[in-house]
Amino acid sequence: MAFTIKIYEKDHYIYSLLKKRLICFFPEAYIVNPFFDDTEYEDRFSTSTRVIYDPSDISIEDVPYGSSSPIRLTEDSRIVDCSRLIRLLSSEEVPSVISRSVTGSFYAVLPFVYIDVRENFLKSLSTDLSDSEFNIRLDLTSKLRAPYKNNSGCNMTSLLEACRSKKFMPDEILKYCNMDETGFLTPGTTKDYDDVYDAGTERSVTLMHHAASLAHTNTKFVNVVSVLEGFKTKDLPNLLCECDKVLILLPSVDTGEEIGARDLTYLLTKTLGKERLSICYAEDINDEFLSPGRLVV
Repeated sequence: MAFTIKIYEKDHYIYSLLKKRLICFFPEAYIVNPFFDDTEYEDRFSTSTRVIYDPSDISIEDVPYGSSSPIRLTEDSRIVDCSRLIRLLSSEEVPSVISRSVTGSFYAVLPFVYIDVRENFLKSLSTDLSDSEFNIRLDLTSKLRAPYKNNSGCNMTSLLEACRSKKFMPDEILKYCNMDETGFLTPGTTKDYDDVYDAGTERSVTLMHHAASLAHTNTKFVNVVSVLEGFKTKDLPNLLCECDKVLILLPSVDTGEEIGARDLTYLLTKTLGKERLSICYAEDINDEFLSPGRLVV
């Protein structure tokens, strides 16, 4: 038996991102927006309904459904904290909710640094991921910026082409990977320099979705680290919405970079929530570890 989550949000983009995030934790739920969707079908086949509302679009008094306490989309700011929503949605006993058992983690790294600094950062990160069965690295970058050149015939281009098929399964990502010198399984670079971008952003979104499913499966303990470069800022929320942690890597604490990072952080925080977003600085990274003292959430 299923239940329904009704989200009263007039911004269709925000609603679509919320739906993608919540379905990962409540795969049996009908998630609908009464402003856009016909909810009669869901109401007919649901055992219960939870309501999330945006107070800027509708007041609590106007929310039609009142038997279960409506959940306010935001608190005192315009930041949408998905972890809070998931916690509140799970707080009432809803027998039909099937929460996904998460065994691995899905990381994304947005580096604005030289390659050697980025690689030291990822080497430090890999140390923290040593308990898993597999650690997979996906470089959604230009061929020029991806360090591992795979000569076995498997590469990022082939993986991007394969994942367009509706029959593609998340664990098939492993077929396209070989071990690099740092211990990551990776498909390596693309065949040509701009294959990632020529394939279109939606293809990378599809691969990120499969990577999230692989990391969150309960049949394997797999961590996935995606390195993203060269994408338009407006496309990042859609690319990153299923990540457990997004790490923005900057060269140093500099006034100019801080201003730009603040804008990017604000954009991503609206989608991810502040608990999933961190800013790290190259000056705090060495070959051994990531200094926790400089991690800004």
